[in-house]
Amino acid sequence: MKTPILISVPHGGWKVPEEIKSIWALNRKDAFHDGDPYTPQIYDFRDKAESQIISEYYRASIDLNREPDNTAPKNPDGLIKSHTCYNVQVYKDGIIPDKKLTEILKAKYYYPYFEFLEKTIKNGKIKMGVDCHSMAEVTPPIGGDDAGKARSLICLGNLGDINGKKCLPHNRLSASTDLINFCKDEFIIAFRNEDVEIEVPAICTTNVPYEGGYFEGGYITRKMSHEKIPFFQIEMSRALYLSKKYFNEKTLEIDSKRLKYLNKKIWKVLENTVKNL
Repeated sequence: MKTPILISVPHGGWKVPEEIKSIWALNRKDAFHDGDPYTPQIYDFRDKAESQIISEYYRASIDLNREPDNTAPKNPDGLIKSHTCYNVQVYKDGIIPDKKLTEILKAKYYYPYFEFLEKTIKNGKIKMGVDCHSMAEVTPPIGGDDAGKARSLICLGNLGDINGKKCLPHNRLSASTDLINFCKDEFIIAFRNEDVEIEVPAICTTNVPYEGGYFEGGYITRKMSHEKIPFFQIEMSRALYLSKKYFNEKTLEIDSKRLKYLNKKIWKVLENTVKNL
């Protein structure tokens, strides 16, 4: 019997949609670092979780964690982007998809993702949903005054404050304070002995730097936070795997054993958390 968890991995894709290949400007490395590399492997729980969905497309090509009207040029890092989070131009000659092409991309790649999540939650088999990401070990240029600052190894987001409690601007929670803090404690236990190349401010934080609204992201958590089930966001620092010990920056290849190690640790935390409901 599978564990009643829904796993969402929206930013781990590695493909460019056919509709935009002719105007796509990003090289493999820039597209790789703009997204959440290797998260399809790290969060691959298909044999354990009741349901999971993983996007096959680069975050830079269509960002599933944005509101449907949140696009470039108004937001360069929107659903349709003009630049990556490292300020690299996405399309040739500064062109961005027009309104017609944007609607085609949303109809084919964006709305079906949310339809799957909605349908899965409504089937009654799910007790907890998790939107799974990785984050740069230090805040990228898009982070303004925080750019370059080291981040915790894990960040959990439930739309609340640093203690997992209700606060503005959302004034609601996608998962209870007790649940998110239980999960936080489990992550601290699981990752307390990790040896990483940078000095991190904490092992696990709640809603710092991501709480479901930071950088205009977190739309999946906000959209899917039904009263029926808790639904929260996980951000894991890439310091845990995109380091010289495990990762080749030139080839973008990684030690698969490290990915399996992280997969096992994260699953244990999630399994313990859903049992605590």
